[in-house]
Amino acid sequence: MVIAYHSIFTTYGTWLPNDPRGSYSKEVYRTELRCLAPAQYGRQSPQPHRATLSHFWTAAQANMKYPPYFITPTTRAVIAGAFGEALRRLGLRAAACAIMNDHVHLLTLRSKYRIEYAMGQLKGAATRALGLERTPWSRGSGWNVFLNDWEAVGAAVEYVEANPLSAGMPAQRWAFVEPLPSSAW
Repeated sequence: MVIAYHSIFTTYGTWLPNDPRGSYSKEVYRTELRCLAPAQYGRQSPQPHRATLSHFWTAAQANMKYPPYFITPTTRAVIAGAFGEALRRLGLRAAACAIMNDHVHLLTLRSKYRIEYAMGQLKGAATRALGLERTPWSRGSGWNVFLNDWEAVGAAVEYVEANPLSAGMPAQRWAFVEPLPSSAW
């Protein structure tokens, strides 16, 4: 039985379906981007060289409908505040969260809501709090990993908490995160 979800969602234009690093998209819908490369389903191994990524991104940005959206330290705090309010409103419990420059990792315990609905609510709350006319988030609900045992939950918490550090960012501690006791796993 699912006891928690590890949700990962990206900001607009920062991880495209045909990104050389891979994605979990099966199709590139925008014609202008489709001509650059086919969809790269799954994480690619080995990962492409920096020059390959740079060439792809230069070509892709010229063909996107809008510029990519990157989270800054200022907007990160606004997003965190909106997430906290939405989590409280929905009665959801977050065990870990990392708000990166181009994506978010959020670990929530199972609730009465479908995870896709819950993530839509969080993204909508953040968009409104940022005062944006159009969403800064990629279309869809992102990727939701269904966690079925406490050992997997513990591993996901460690992964999410390590994400900012591995990217050279400071550790993140959000008021809405309720750490689980290590005895849970």
